[in-house]
Amino acid sequence: MAEQVQAEQLVEVGPPRMTFSTFLLRVLAGGAGGSIGALILLVIFMFAASVLQPVTSGEALEYVSPIFVFVIMIMVFLASTASSLLSVFLMSLTEKDKYVRTRSAIYQVFILSVMIFLLMVPIYLLAANLDVKIVAYAVALHIILAAQLSAIILEIVSDYKYSLVGVYGVTFSIIVSALVMVAIYGMLNYSVLIFFLALPIVWVSIAIFQSIFTMIYGWIARLYDKDFLSTKMVYGDDYGKEVVEEPEAPHAVDEAGADFLKHN
Repeated sequence: MAEQVQAEQLVEVGPPRMTFSTFLLRVLAGGAGGSIGALILLVIFMFAASVLQPVTSGEALEYVSPIFVFVIMIMVFLASTASSLLSVFLMSLTEKDKYVRTRSAIYQVFILSVMIFLLMVPIYLLAANLDVKIVAYAVALHIILAAQLSAIILEIVSDYKYSLVGVYGVTFSIIVSALVMVAIYGMLNYSVLIFFLALPIVWVSIAIFQSIFTMIYGWIARLYDKDFLSTKMVYGDDYGKEVVEEPEAPHAVDEAGADFLKHN
């Protein structure tokens, strides 16, 4: 009986194991989210083709209309936000035991998307004043930042203990996706194609390489029986210091309207 209790108390080192079916579902989730974003880009691009002619022509212009910059900003914001929200939601469905705070993650992703958009506005304006082609780099920066930080938010909110694994995995994925886009642009030398492929490439890369990184780390952690990237692991001068958890703030008493006015 004692041995059974002791066996039940043993916890496997490292993040939960990921099955091959879960891996495939994550890839499909990332591909679906990225494809929806690309579809939104395509639809808006078709409706605003006359305004976005500088992108398709590739010619350097002395003057760029403010409407052109505005359409580009709104287009990328809507596409990246929809892609991030959908990808985060679909990925959370692949591991329901791990991602238990999906709604909170989605709220944070939306707020972050708005903040990134506001911070990118002066960058778009500066890029348009310098050269139309530089706008493409601003778009790439916007898409990469939105995707990377959205995926990191999902990991931190849902799995704090192994959030560092998510941060490293997502960062590695973003580097790979950036290299893939540069390689495609180098072979085709056609920026408009990258404009539509960016979201699917980024989210599929996150799904694939973050999952691979998580599986490899889990194998190493179980091999050495040590959680190197657990947030509970301490190094250097932090060794021996306990993490003090703040007590939960008391919740307000749910009162009827009349009783609330009496006490306030």
